[in-house]
Amino acid sequence: MNRIKGLLYGIISSSTFGLIPLFALPVIQRGIGVDSVMIYRFGISALVLGIWLLFRQHELKVTVKELLTLTVLGIFYSLTALLLTSSYLYISSGVATTIHFLYPVAVTLVMILFFREKVSFPLILAILMAISGVYLLCNNSAGGTIHLKGFMMVLVTVVTYALYIVGVNKSCVQQMDGLKMTFYVLFVGTVVFGVNLLVKGIALDPVPDIQTGINLLLLALIPTLVSDFTLILSVQHLGSTTTAVLGCMEPLTAVVMGFLFLHEELGLWQLGGMFLILFAVSIVILASSKEGFSLKSLIPAGWWKLERK
Repeated sequence: MNRIKGLLYGIISSSTFGLIPLFALPVIQRGIGVDSVMIYRFGISALVLGIWLLFRQHELKVTVKELLTLTVLGIFYSLTALLLTSSYLYISSGVATTIHFLYPVAVTLVMILFFREKVSFPLILAILMAISGVYLLCNNSAGGTIHLKGFMMVLVTVVTYALYIVGVNKSCVQQMDGLKMTFYVLFVGTVVFGVNLLVKGIALDPVPDIQTGINLLLLALIPTLVSDFTLILSVQHLGSTTTAVLGCMEPLTAVVMGFLFLHEELGLWQLGGMFLILFAVSIVILASSKEGFSLKSLIPAGWWKLERK
């Protein structure tokens, strides 16, 4: 049952993460810079989750070792978000997405080399199919010259995101409550982006109107708070490698949302990529578990119900 829950958490995480362009692009088009978007995104999500945890009287105490580990994980996660978004200024989002999705390979290599994890043939097949699917999915914008700075930025995200996923699974915070871990990761990200603004000497861009504020709120809640929380739960239930493969739902969601709401093209290459990605996810699901499940079992204990102490 835990593996079925982990599979669905992983799909929810990558699918919601793929909604970033839907909310971020209108904000950037309204004149808010990438650095300001990041601090709004992480700051609002950390604030909302922090208020919720205080309201529930949730235990937030951590040891020094756990705090240091959470700080490193938060830096990895925030660097991934910042560098991936910044790379769009130099190379196309299709090229960036294709390169970034090498992270399942990086996760697999780290797990094999350092933790001696045995990877099954179906999972290796799913990784290859997922990468091929992402390449086809981004084929419409994958042409043109690759700027070295943008290429290096997105290449770094392959490493930082892989280390983040492995760290959640193999560090001293592995068994930590998912909500607590999510809060600290988002809080560290807020600090990182705040320092980034100070170092660059850039003022925080004001929110120009209500619609932009709504988009920032949705950006903070759905592809940030929900996505990272379910990612952590997925890693805790499934492990690093399988969760990484399920991340292929991210570019699929981004392309579908772009077609439906941002008037982007969807051709035969993209349809072929969707098929490969869905087939890869199906292989992961079939290879991971044959257990049945109920919707009720997906809700973490105490998530909706206030606990009396």
